[in-house]
Amino acid sequence: MKKIIRFSMKNAVALFLVMLLIIGGGIYSLREINIEKYPNVDIPYLTVVIPYPGASPEQSIKDIGEPVEREIMNIDGVKNVYTDGVANVVYSTMEFDLSISMDDAEQLVRSAIDKLKLPETAGDIEFFKQGPEPDPTVFSLGIFAKDNQSKLEKFVSEKMIPMLESIEGVSKVDVGGIEEKTVTIRLIPEELKKRGITLDDVRTAINANNLTIPTGNVAISNQVLPVRVSKELKSLDDVKNIRLFTMGSPIQSVNPELENIKLSEIAEVEYGSEVKSNFTRINGEPGVRVGIIAEGGANVVEIVENAKEEIRNIQLPEGVEVKTLRDQSIEIKDSVYSMLREALLGAIMAVVVTFLFLRNIRSTLIAIISIPLSIFASFTVINMLGYTLNIMTLAGIAVAVGRVVDDSIVVIENVFRRVSATKERNERLVEQATREVASAITSSTITTVAVFLPMAFVPGIIGKFFAPLAWTIVISLLFSLIVAVTIVPLMSRIFLLKISPKEHSENTLQKGYRKSLQWVLKNRVLTLMMSIVLLVSSVGLIAPKLGTTFLPQEKASNFDVNISMEKGTSPEDTSAVASKVEEILMDKEEVKLVSTSVYGGDEYASITFSLNDSVEDVDGLIEGLRDQFTKITEAKEISVRGVGSFAGGAQSQYVMVVNGSDFEEIKTASHKIVNVLKEIDGMADVSSSLEGDEPEIEIDLNEDKLAENGLMPAMVGKSLRELINGDIITTMNLDDKNTDVKLSLKMKEINSLETLGEQEINNVMGMPVALKELGTLKRVNNRTVITHLNRNEYVMVFAQITDSKTGEVTKKADEAIAKLDLPESVDYYKEGASAAMEEGFKNMAIAIAVSILLVYLVMVIAFGEGKAPFVILFAIPFSVIGALIGLFIVKEPIGMPAMIGLLMLNGIVVTNAIVLIDKVKQNEKTGMSKHDALIEAGVIRIRPILMTAIATVGALIPMALSSHAGIVSASLAVVVIGGLTTSTMLTLFIVPVLYSLMSFKKKANKNEEKTYTKAV
Repeated sequence: MKKIIRFSMKNAVALFLVMLLIIGGGIYSLREINIEKYPNVDIPYLTVVIPYPGASPEQSIKDIGEPVEREIMNIDGVKNVYTDGVANVVYSTMEFDLSISMDDAEQLVRSAIDKLKLPETAGDIEFFKQGPEPDPTVFSLGIFAKDNQSKLEKFVSEKMIPMLESIEGVSKVDVGGIEEKTVTIRLIPEELKKRGITLDDVRTAINANNLTIPTGNVAISNQVLPVRVSKELKSLDDVKNIRLFTMGSPIQSVNPELENIKLSEIAEVEYGSEVKSNFTRINGEPGVRVGIIAEGGANVVEIVENAKEEIRNIQLPEGVEVKTLRDQSIEIKDSVYSMLREALLGAIMAVVVTFLFLRNIRSTLIAIISIPLSIFASFTVINMLGYTLNIMTLAGIAVAVGRVVDDSIVVIENVFRRVSATKERNERLVEQATREVASAITSSTITTVAVFLPMAFVPGIIGKFFAPLAWTIVISLLFSLIVAVTIVPLMSRIFLLKISPKEHSENTLQKGYRKSLQWVLKNRVLTLMMSIVLLVSSVGLIAPKLGTTFLPQEKASNFDVNISMEKGTSPEDTSAVASKVEEILMDKEEVKLVSTSVYGGDEYASITFSLNDSVEDVDGLIEGLRDQFTKITEAKEISVRGVGSFAGGAQSQYVMVVNGSDFEEIKTASHKIVNVLKEIDGMADVSSSLEGDEPEIEIDLNEDKLAENGLMPAMVGKSLRELINGDIITTMNLDDKNTDVKLSLKMKEINSLETLGEQEINNVMGMPVALKELGTLKRVNNRTVITHLNRNEYVMVFAQITDSKTGEVTKKADEAIAKLDLPESVDYYKEGASAAMEEGFKNMAIAIAVSILLVYLVMVIAFGEGKAPFVILFAIPFSVIGALIGLFIVKEPIGMPAMIGLLMLNGIVVTNAIVLIDKVKQNEKTGMSKHDALIEAGVIRIRPILMTAIATVGALIPMALSSHAGIVSASLAVVVIGGLTTSTMLTLFIVPVLYSLMSFKKKANKNEEKTYTKAV
């Protein structure tokens, strides 16, 4: 250390160049680094969506779900596979080990599914990776025109979507409210029966009229020319006029003659959306919703700004209006810039504290220089490590600001004190003053680093999420130490050697502390007992009243209303219920924007609404809305959820997985759990993945009849699916677009089992056979969804925890479920935020324990013995007193940020104690008795200890008062402020008492008593 200090003082020019490089590198890194709200953490979940049109839940799970499960469970790193088979689609969500990159996981799953032979009618497979944000849409717009909806849809499809897709960093553009137009041919069952025509006959005729056939080459005028027969469908009339030739119906004549029939005689032919099942409204007006999804790791702020610029430059058609529904860049900038502001205010507070204590502008100037050097150097390394500028890295900076100045303050104060006390003016004085505290600040910095390092290695998603905060603090602290032993001595040589010497005399603070410490050392046992009683009382009386949570609930301004209707509900009826919800919302003056999407195919509607910034009682408003929504009896369920953040969002989710060997018993158990959770205060929107049964028509095929008629079950299923759902048989050019031509039955004509049974399909010989001739048609009730967990059936129960004390609500729910009389074959366990809270607390407790062990190890190495470090560690528990009192005052529960605050306190408390004990050790080496060494060390070190403590507190006050701290939360700052306040006071008294008691020897005690008597 001596050589480093001397080198820095001898090479001023080189050091100034390094300072310029650090500042330049920091500014460059700030310009280059990506900005996002949360760290870009790999969430270990991948969802695969496989459309299967016309399939029942049983078919979906059997034909696609189970083969996919079998294949995926063979992939290394897969922990769990959740598969849902519903009508028309299969969802499979895989949970991977955290060691697996999600990009690699996606490739492995793609390869596994590619090996499978899925049904021909299965649609295009989609893959979705999860991110910290529950809604991946970074920017969404509502576009509407009062008069011409078709013109609007054309503008969005042809102009806006391609424009947005071309922006760098955009992964996908989602659109709601636009349905692709098709040419739909609906065959009239009675006409088919009367004329003896089948769907296959019509398909053949249409394809025969829309084809190109190369027939060979012909030599004409010494030229060989290819001959091509071409017939294209160019208009809707072309389709309607397609001719079908039939020998007539055997009902009409024994010797039928050839008939020439137009397609329009046996079918309805239309061009447009087959069924309007997708509605979008903005503030009640029909429109189109467009949303941008960014690529992983992309600069969201830059993407949104580019999108806004493109929209400003695009020429909107007359009457078209555009409204911003969600702008994540505003949320990001609000969070990030507020954290930057808090860090800046914290730095200013630290500088003010330095000036108030030293009352010297030169010393304050050195402190001012040391802060940006440490922080800018940290930004450079953060950028090199690939981290982004987010609330975690910035929280690390905000937390570190108060601490990075501590090392510099100790050096500045010691140099200032030494220079003020002597007329000597040379580099050696500054070097000696720096070396005197160098070991203390090195030990204290390394111990603080040892405190945060375990947090960087906490397992699980939460560990990865908080790792950037830990690394940012560690990097900042290491740079603060480097600055303190290099830049500060150089600046002290330049500025502080010009200070005029003053006659040394103790100030009022030092005199008062000397008397107080003398009394405390005389009453060591009483002091220690009083401190212990205070600690036990605060833990016993205050802690139980605080409650626990996982991550603090953010004040949400955006909310989702999810509407579920009974199965079979028409899109129009779903839209009508959504309109009632819209009316309720738009009647509230607190609501500024309402965006509605209705998904008719799934009987769901989703409404997003935004609140004005002036709304204070958000929880009360939402509870009132829930009460109003319960009066809409047409809906099966209406739930409200805040659009929040990582791991729980604005409201935490309680998730219970119920599984076992008998599905009926699983169903019984899940119903009981749902009912008991509905009675728990603080829980809302309780539901389960078990949606109940729905009526359907089942065709029980008879093997003998199939054989008689020359058919197989697969042929029947395929033909019937084409009749009911329709089949895209060809394409044609309409409105300058390639348009699908879809063929199906006119289902409005099928109004009974009898009429359905009369529909005919072709056998292997091409002869028509009625369905009723092949088996029995009957009404049955079947499940709407089949859910598998690792190939076994299960049910998932959901609930929103609306109380901030999520731990208390979770505990009540757990106890209520434990009292239920559930079937023995049923097992259950928690997932979601409630399970993450338990795991997070356990891992953080381990991290705190490991950090204490590391701190002790570092101090043993630094001091060369074990007693002094043990005394210092004993001061740590007393920081809990102020931490709990602080949380109680601001009414914050104990959560992950509070736990991180306690972790941080370990380092700060130890730092102050090291500065004190290090001076005691130095005094003892000069021959002072332990008593005198403690008194003199305390009097000398009280100023730097208070300066560093108050500087840290001052730096965290902006964060404690902030309304934008998000999931980092004011609770972290409150814990550190409260804990540091009490621990600093106690450190100044408890540590000397403990050191005195631990060093107690009979012989030494007599000498100390004599010395103490003289001192008094």
